Amino acid sequence: MYVTNTLTVPLEPGSHVDVERLRNELREAGVEEILGLLMETFITDCPQRLAALEIGAAARNIPAIRAAAHAFKSGASTIRATALAVMLSGVETSARADSIASIDTDMAGIRVECASVLSELRHVVASLPLA
Repeated sequence: MYVTNTLTVPLEPGSHVDVERLRNELREAGVEEILGLLMETFITDCPQRLAALEIGAAARNIPAIRAAAHAFKSGASTIRATALAVMLSGVETSARADSIASIDTDMAGIRVECASVLSELRHVVASLPLA
């Protein structure tokens, strides 16, 4: 379980992305075939999103932190990486309130969760049938 601000996100052991929920939502929308593309896009974009947030955090640049957390959160939400999205939402909310006292601790958690999400996505993508 990960706690951020007042939100608690229960995590299944070893699960950082709700792949089945995403797959079902895409299936219901008639676009299940884009599952791999969404995941590959996140895998590609994630390092740049994390770097932008790291740069903002290191500089204590509140507008940069807020913008980077918001953009990164959107991608994490899209692929149903809920814990990561909640962490990023907490950072964004703190930045909106001009309160980044916990940014170093927040970033440590984001780095760990990001690595876990990427590992899980790479495993899922590798198991998908080729188009």
